[in-house]
Amino acid sequence: MNSVVADKIRGVIFGQAIGDALGFGTEWIPKSQVKQEYPEGLRNYSQIVRYRNISGWIPGDWTDDTDQMLCILDSLLEQQQFDIKDIARRFHHWATTDGMGMGQTVYSVVHSPDFLQNPHLVAKQVWQASDGKAAANGGVMRTSVLGIWEYPFPAKVKYNASQVCQITHYDPRCVGSCVAVSLAIAAILRGETNIPSLIESIALAVQEYHPSMLEYFDKATTLCLKALDLDEGLNPGEIGGTGYTLKTMAAGFWALNRAESYEDGILQIIHEGGDADTNAAVAGALLGARFGYKNIPQQWVKELVYEQELNSRVEKLITLAQ
Repeated sequence: MNSVVADKIRGVIFGQAIGDALGFGTEWIPKSQVKQEYPEGLRNYSQIVRYRNISGWIPGDWTDDTDQMLCILDSLLEQQQFDIKDIARRFHHWATTDGMGMGQTVYSVVHSPDFLQNPHLVAKQVWQASDGKAAANGGVMRTSVLGIWEYPFPAKVKYNASQVCQITHYDPRCVGSCVAVSLAIAAILRGETNIPSLIESIALAVQEYHPSMLEYFDKATTLCLKALDLDEGLNPGEIGGTGYTLKTMAAGFWALNRAESYEDGILQIIHEGGDADTNAAVAGALLGARFGYKNIPQQWVKELVYEQELNSRVEKLITLAQ
């Protein structure tokens, strides 16, 4: 593996974790409140004071988005192969021993008595119980590492991403989102540099999952960030919208297409409010693939609470990926 690819792999993992940790500061508030709380803008973990009283959290820590991504990564590192039941077991262990920030879909699925025996069936049943309407972003937020694992083989990346998504999120929009992000990361690792062409090809590759896929890719490539309305549902009189998988996917691809740098993309995403840590985790992984680890602000890297532990995992991943 050449140094450029290794740098991009490191960029994906650190890019996700940093976006998650920084975006936590504007999570679940409207854009107007972001401006009130951070009149000069949010640029460092130390500025985040809203969660200072949460036990076990300090500035520079990531959230459930990266925790669940690490469940997948740790399984791959230990098993040295793709093992759905082992990944499911790790999700279950995390959910029942920590689970801070866990979404309702994940909670409902992993706490089912049959989850460890047949996670896909349980996830399908939970989705069906929602009348097929539950399409939260809890799958796409953790999928980045699956764009790295077996990245030279798009068909394997697609299969892996869909299988892991359906451990908890069965909706085809969730599956399509995971496949889209993972395929994009894999393509960039293989050397793709024409981002508009890449996004167009990814949109066509995932259109089969749901009619809304192309709609949100169109939004990501033709509209301004404000038009994505990432804080939808948090302003007076608005209903729903926050935490929707296609909205998070669109935010990530908007950043991949429009951002001038990793820092530029992350800052624009988090200042929109909404499900900012998840939106920035997905955008951060894509931007990390595009711009590489070396172009991520090193202050953001060094001030991550678990920077050394994350670096150790990445070193092992790079070795395995060779």
